Amino acid sequence: MKIKNILKPVAVIGTAAMIISASGCSDTSWSIKTKDKTFTNGGWIYYTYAALNDAIDKLNENSESSFDITKDDITKKKIEKKDAVDWIYDKAKEKAIEYLTVEKLCKENKLQADKDEIKSIKSNYQSFFESGYMGIYEQLGISADTFADIYGTYNLREEQLFNHIYGKGGSKEISDDEISKYFTENYTSYYYVPYSLKTTDDDGNEVDIDDETKDKVLTKFAGYAKELNEGKTTDDIDTEYKSDFEVETAPSVKATTVMSDANVSEDLQKVIKELGDKKATVKTIDDTHYLVYKGSISEEAKALIDGTYENTTVTSDTIRHKIKDDEFEKYLDGEEKNLKYEMNDACISKYSVQRTIDIVKSYTASQAESSE
Repeated sequence: MKIKNILKPVAVIGTAAMIISASGCSDTSWSIKTKDKTFTNGGWIYYTYAALNDAIDKLNENSESSFDITKDDITKKKIEKKDAVDWIYDKAKEKAIEYLTVEKLCKENKLQADKDEIKSIKSNYQSFFESGYMGIYEQLGISADTFADIYGTYNLREEQLFNHIYGKGGSKEISDDEISKYFTENYTSYYYVPYSLKTTDDDGNEVDIDDETKDKVLTKFAGYAKELNEGKTTDDIDTEYKSDFEVETAPSVKATTVMSDANVSEDLQKVIKELGDKKATVKTIDDTHYLVYKGSISEEAKALIDGTYENTTVTSDTIRHKIKDDEFEKYLDGEEKNLKYEMNDACISKYSVQRTIDIVKSYTASQAESSE
């Protein structure tokens, strides 16, 4: 049984960061702090748990069998030439330092978090937390407030900082022209409807569909392509398909995305790429007949910029991140190296990586037993 990984890795922290040790402190309610923010013990525990998940992912990357925390001893493993426990500790510390760095930069740039938005985020995560997701967090000692702060509020603050730099009016504003250029050069708008020319007989064998059905598919799809080329919309075709084939939902796929990220076969990608904008065709690939249509990416770019774009999965902010995420991470990395912070050794020792490993191991084993 593998515990769920819910955090992404963050930028690597250099060893040049300014550290003050508070080894003599008996107050274990906080783990790391700067002049701007105090990081709680729950936050530290959360990041050791997230780093443990990252460690398991790393071990599974180079293993033929899945790592089982209930049976395998992670303390005897190495990750990136480090003892696994040290790797987890370093990763947890990296995550905490990035959190504190973002908070410091937000305060330096006088970025105020919207109180109503923060309240809404905390309420949503509180409800999520109390709906039955507490489990391991409760065992580890992570509160709903901590969960909401790190997984909700922190992401909001990081986005505020990003937009302060690269958004409208930012010091390194990404212009509408840059967004439009990146979008048109990297994204593709496509729509397709598949129909399998194979079916299964009463004995469970794969056989060709009957000639009558095949003729209908070929004829109708050719007609749909003609209609699209003459100006009909993909919504029109979906409506026709449902009527023609007597189904409640057309099996169409419509997306605007970077083709390398699309869940589309290479052969189908080739058909899409070869089409002109607002053109349709039909193609049989590996016993599946396709109606394929390519939208106008330039028209979508215009809608994206003027705020009338209906595709909510791609926004101007999406493109800004595509353009500048790497630069932003390097910026944070540099700021993290110069962050002055104080570590509370008493807290770090009490809520150690080994404690997290032991609790997760016990909890995972008990969950496995209860599901048997």
